[in-house]
Amino acid sequence: MKAFPIIISSPSGAGKTTIIEAVLKQNKTVARVITATTRSPRKGEKNGKDYHFWTIKQFEQAIKKHQMLEWAQVHTHYYGIPKKSVDSLMKKGICPILVIDVQGARTVKEQYPQAALIFIVPPSLKELKKRILGRNDNTQDIEIRLETAKKEMREIDKYDYVLLNDDLKEAVTKMAGIIAAEQCRVVRHDSKKLKNLK
Repeated sequence: MKAFPIIISSPSGAGKTTIIEAVLKQNKTVARVITATTRSPRKGEKNGKDYHFWTIKQFEQAIKKHQMLEWAQVHTHYYGIPKKSVDSLMKKGICPILVIDVQGARTVKEQYPQAALIFIVPPSLKELKKRILGRNDNTQDIEIRLETAKKEMREIDKYDYVLLNDDLKEAVTKMAGIIAAEQCRVVRHDSKKLKNLK
């Protein structure tokens, strides 16, 4: 199989991290690409596991040298995907999972047309608000996140799949099924090898 990027987007609080972690435990042919950021680690976060924690100088150098697949400045911090992280996994035949926003998804799809795009949606905006509230975010932040979620969900038609997360177990099963189906597509395989099977 020819490895390809799997792009996953969703509003904050839709459950993407939980779904992806469950799929990663089941499927060793996929791996999550670690995002680089200039923000400080939160309690319990480890460098190289949760994020690559870089200095602003390191990040800006990587941008200048065209080493970032996609990046954005969110408030005062940079976030982005180092290109070599994606390419090194694909060379090993592993499909990189990129958890990025809709703008980043467009950028990556332009560079990797073979990428599969999956959008995770919550059962409703009311449920999404409840989930965000459960994270103890401040009220102002919640309203910003909900507005962002509405904007992001207008981009769903640019994706290959939409995954409703109203039942976690079912969402994990469906995500695993989408990935397995994509990996079985004829275009993902060497047609000469398939024709020469004996």
